[in-house]
Amino acid sequence: MQCVANDRLLQEMLGKWAIPDRFDTPQPDFRLVRFHKGELLVAPFRPMDTFYFLVRGKVNIYGLREDGSSFSVYLVDQGVLLGDIEFVQRGSLPFYTEALEEVLCVALPMEPWRGALSRDVRFLNFLLESMAKKFRLFSLIGQAAQPVEEKLVTFLREIAPDHTLHSINAGVMQLNCSRSQLQRVVRKLTAQGVLVRVRKGTYRLAEAGR
Repeated sequence: MQCVANDRLLQEMLGKWAIPDRFDTPQPDFRLVRFHKGELLVAPFRPMDTFYFLVRGKVNIYGLREDGSSFSVYLVDQGVLLGDIEFVQRGSLPFYTEALEEVLCVALPMEPWRGALSRDVRFLNFLLESMAKKFRLFSLIGQAAQPVEEKLVTFLREIAPDHTLHSINAGVMQLNCSRSQLQRVVRKLTAQGVLVRVRKGTYRLAEAGR
């Protein structure tokens, strides 16, 4: 992790993502941090003591099986808050969060602000909304037995803010399926008119354009 000493860029990111609007607490100690590709933002052996507002780049939240293989839990894009669940339960989850590319975050240390934030109704409502979205994702597409076709349509309809699958690779990580499975489903749904091809590798839910 590298601290970014650029107040102009910090203010730009705070404004772009309306982060101060999430707080009634005056002047929280926001700072800008950068993670390089492959760097871990969060790990089970490292207590989560900072909120990260992801403002640039993508990260993958994944777990490890007993045999050492990994499984993706959540592919996180810009605008997502990391640390909400950890703030509530005061600890780390058994998952890793890895930068898939260079990642920029607006960071806020938890402990110095815990008392104020625990009384901040606007922030608590935002925290509840953030956690609800994640639990909704897990419940909608986390079922191993659910067909990939159902997972994809549910994800695009209920979770993806622009109802768009931006790449097959991202979809594989998000839906916990194989590349061949997802490609087969995408071809089928496109032929049926359920999906619309926007450009190579990018597909939008047809009903979203109506």
